[in-house]
Amino acid sequence: MTLKMEKELKLKIAGIGISIKWEGSRIIDWSHPHYQDFISNGRTSVNLRIHCGNLPEFPFDKMLFDGKEEGNWRLYQSNSRYIIEIYDTMTHKRNKVCLLEPDFSSGDVYIKNSFLSLPSLMQPLSEILLVNLLSKEKGIMVHGLGISEKGKGIAFLGGTGTGKSTLAQFYKREKGVNILSDEHIVIRKEKNEFYLYGTPWPGDAMAVSSRKARLKKIFFIEHSPKNKIFSQGTIADLFPLLFLPFWDKIGMEATLKFCENLLKKIECKKLGFVKDKVAVRFIAQM
Repeated sequence: MTLKMEKELKLKIAGIGISIKWEGSRIIDWSHPHYQDFISNGRTSVNLRIHCGNLPEFPFDKMLFDGKEEGNWRLYQSNSRYIIEIYDTMTHKRNKVCLLEPDFSSGDVYIKNSFLSLPSLMQPLSEILLVNLLSKEKGIMVHGLGISEKGKGIAFLGGTGTGKSTLAQFYKREKGVNILSDEHIVIRKEKNEFYLYGTPWPGDAMAVSSRKARLKKIFFIEHSPKNKIFSQGTIADLFPLLFLPFWDKIGMEATLKFCENLLKKIECKKLGFVKDKVAVRFIAQM
């Protein structure tokens, strides 16, 4: 018999609604600053049910992706459904098990504790779900800083140490600029336009926003002795920065096609910049 859940929390990330229902437990960090801006009352595309107690053992057919070494999770296929096992980063033991429907639109999440932190519940589970859904709905999640300046979106893409958080600190002081995120940003296509979205998963600058902006420019960034624009960005620059659905061949193909179209439609340059606020002035001139 299915029990009626007593409580529900809804989030909306990059236009995708996520519902979390539970009973017999409590979520702490309700007021966590990274998630407050994403709380929603709208429609949902993903519906999760939380269960507390012993972690079940589900039979599986094969492992689809092993992210335990670089991250803390593994993905399995069980008949037509999916299993995600999430591990504690300190003990490396399972602390969550998720059983998801074939389209990732709903599922059950099992946790050991009678209470759970909202950030610990959402990562990496919500990132996995978001990446999978974006691959179906014409979008990508990528390592980058996203800003909205007077409604116009600029994406600064780069890996660790390339200067995303440095630029974010400079832009925090600029009037009329809203920082969407300085680490995880989403790009989606809507009515033949590309839009830049923030996420609740920041970098060192701790900047997040649920807003979106029409994407106007993309820069692949790196630190440099002087400010310069030095070449056109390519798919080879973008690919290593993507969060990819490696477990889904169709999703991978759709993601790469999206990226090719994105780089054709949106101006994309490589940017070297100095660690000084004058870099913001140089970018504005571009």
